[in-house]
Amino acid sequence: MGSTKDIIQIFRKNSISIFLYLFVNIIFVLKYFPRVGFDSFLSGGIYTLLILFVLFSFYSKVNLFSERTFKIVYWGILIMMVLAIIGLLIYINPYTIRVDRWSALSFFWDYLLQGKYPYSTHTHISQTNYPSPFPLWQVINFPFYLLGDVGIGLVFFLLLIAIIVRFFFGTYRKSILFLIMLCLSPAYWWEVAVRSDALNNAFFVFGIILWLKKTGRSLSNNFILIALICGSVAATRLTAIIPLALYFFKPYLQLSLRKIIAFPIIVLLVFVLIFSPFIFWDTHSWIFFSRNPFMNQADKGNLYIFISMILLGCIMALKWKNIEQFFNVTSFFIFIFILVSQIGLILAAKASSNLFSDNICDISYFSLILPYCLVAMGYQYTDELKKELLNNN
Repeated sequence: MGSTKDIIQIFRKNSISIFLYLFVNIIFVLKYFPRVGFDSFLSGGIYTLLILFVLFSFYSKVNLFSERTFKIVYWGILIMMVLAIIGLLIYINPYTIRVDRWSALSFFWDYLLQGKYPYSTHTHISQTNYPSPFPLWQVINFPFYLLGDVGIGLVFFLLLIAIIVRFFFGTYRKSILFLIMLCLSPAYWWEVAVRSDALNNAFFVFGIILWLKKTGRSLSNNFILIALICGSVAATRLTAIIPLALYFFKPYLQLSLRKIIAFPIIVLLVFVLIFSPFIFWDTHSWIFFSRNPFMNQADKGNLYIFISMILLGCIMALKWKNIEQFFNVTSFFIFIFILVSQIGLILAAKASSNLFSDNICDISYFSLILPYCLVAMGYQYTDELKKELLNNN
């Protein structure tokens, strides 16, 4: 166990990740806790102290327990989380939820299996709300639809990311903080309560990046595979492109001219191929061009914000030098991107509104930060770092 000075140093190294984690979760506390009778600022203060206490306890005592103990606790936490998710899926009637991400998946398949153009259906909230997930993401969620509830995907992707994080770190000692902090995240449990698939998609992309890094697959030695993966991931959700772009932009610039030209062509061809059944659904009316998922995912965007974020993303993608820095860069960029986008929506509304205005902003997008700041908190504390800190005193 190290001294308080050691722990303060670790907190400093993790300051970005801790700040982003607290920000994401506290805005959920401030918005939703008052709806169930709790004082928002008191709840936010207590939650902050709880998280800081948990982190201090973990960083100071992590080396006191065996790997076998961490393994038992890891799977124990995971089982409890799975049971909690199942319980919420059973307890909460999805039709009472004022968030329509689950029905955007489910109603899509209702229409498609009836032979109707699926992007013309509406969700359970309104006849003006249409499915926005891209085709490949709909396909990935089809097994859960067949099981009777697309919310089952929450269980699948939790198990998947827990396994991949353990695979990436190689030990339960380094992996367990990811699961502990996810379990303590109100933002995550909000995703579960409303049967949202947004964080599932973030876990999906995050898991691919961890797998690629752990197995040593890169643009230089697996060019075609990476291009196919990028094209496929782009066909799941617009936001899924961001982490992959940050991860591959610098190595992409280091490719030969032939590959620099070929890469976006392959990605675009894969993307269009996946969309093609819906593009050519009706070649008389070309219904795709009047009703498609792009209309939902990009209709509120601001061109100036979009261009500025691309430029910022390119700069930040060139800054990171190791995977630890990549986690921090990605979480921080996603935070800036979402924050600026939400502020843009508030200003465009030209009305009295704020970050908590349901009809203007969607704070759930901030949850996309979680995988990267969570793994950064665990990644930056290793046995080697602990020894380095102790040796410096």
